[in-house]
Amino acid sequence: MRLISPLLPFRDAVAQFRTGGLSPRHYLEQAIDHVAQTEPTLNVFAHLDLVNARKLADNSTKRYRQGQALSRIDGMPVGIKDIIETSGMPTQMGSDIYANWRPLADATCVQALRLGGAISLGKTRCTEFAIGRATTTLNPHDTERTPGGSSSGAAAGVASGMFCAGLGTQTQGSIVRPASYCGVIGYKPTWGALPLNGVHPVSTSHDHLGVIADSVDSAWQVAWWIAQKSPIPLRRGLNGAPNSELLSRPVRRLAVLRTAGYTELDEASLAAFDGQLEAWRAIGIEIVEPPEDDALSKFCTEAEMIAEASMRMVAHEMQWPYRSYVENNSDLVSEKIHNLVLQGARIDRLQYVQLMQLRTTLREQAQALCEYYDAFILPAASGIAPTGYENTGSRTLVVYSSFLGLPACSLPLLQVDGMPLGVQLMGSSNGDYRLLGHSQWLMDTNLNCVRD
Repeated sequence: MRLISPLLPFRDAVAQFRTGGLSPRHYLEQAIDHVAQTEPTLNVFAHLDLVNARKLADNSTKRYRQGQALSRIDGMPVGIKDIIETSGMPTQMGSDIYANWRPLADATCVQALRLGGAISLGKTRCTEFAIGRATTTLNPHDTERTPGGSSSGAAAGVASGMFCAGLGTQTQGSIVRPASYCGVIGYKPTWGALPLNGVHPVSTSHDHLGVIADSVDSAWQVAWWIAQKSPIPLRRGLNGAPNSELLSRPVRRLAVLRTAGYTELDEASLAAFDGQLEAWRAIGIEIVEPPEDDALSKFCTEAEMIAEASMRMVAHEMQWPYRSYVENNSDLVSEKIHNLVLQGARIDRLQYVQLMQLRTTLREQAQALCEYYDAFILPAASGIAPTGYENTGSRTLVVYSSFLGLPACSLPLLQVDGMPLGVQLMGSSNGDYRLLGHSQWLMDTNLNCVRD
């Protein structure tokens, strides 16, 4: 079953908010209609609060009528991943341990959205603690398939037209991969660019806050606004233009991050990805493969170590608080988390330091290559969404940017067997504005090609 009813893109809606052709309240009601039609099947929300959402939309409508919008995201319907604390709604982490738990304060990112006039519909479902067992959300393109994890509800909600953007988190692949599976934009910023205050931890070295959205512009506006309202030094990667306007930036040269992980792709998915590269070559973009650049070839080879190194680092850093969960609530914790805690306990301090040193070395190599290329390019997942609900997909091709802390964006450019597959751009540390400018240009270029 396919349940896709996209909302009018938020940027277009805002133009109508300003002229009076559409109000935030009427726009919200369109989103709520989509919720009513598809939520009983898709299970996007862990908690819905439409009464408060309507109140927020009415307030936003008044502000637009008075010409006093709070920000570029004022009136935007959003979803909040359920490992992000919200004082007005339960935060249950996808775990029975936290059933019906209500925090006393909002996470920094939630507070920022509220200050900008965004309209939260509720909490979106996620896998257990964003790393354990799968949740019950289905893929709106095919309800027999996973939407991906761990930001399952955020991706499915945007794709099905329930909201324009969802806050997600990524430790290894939890933004880029579900965005790919659901055919929407997934933006994982540079590590540390957005605040994690009030977000349940998995890994101190890997956790990222990011956005799944209906467009590159929506993703940027949400992230930029959160950065402006965060009590941490603003990274220049999210500084961008003074008024937050995202400008399309032409792409000249892309480096293909072609690793052994490509063996996970089926023939149709690999052919679709290579076909996209050929289409870009045809319009003058230089596509550089590893054999053509010794430094790129060396980096692709050494990147083979990332998947295992990442898992070991994450497992070691999960000792807190997950060891306590396992010891005190063993029956309420999945076997996967039990196993990760055991794996992490076997990693000693020296091994952990060596993993950190490997990350530093590979990050330096990636940064050096970014001096010569606009971005790295690779698939945003190891194929289309798998059938079934327990397997949320491989992390192999999406873990590189998480381990290295580099910004990444999944662009819904490919179709394989009627299902979406994203193309992933990965940029330089703190080069987020540039990366999203390139992403916007590639989206515009592909749209123009389709029109022609």
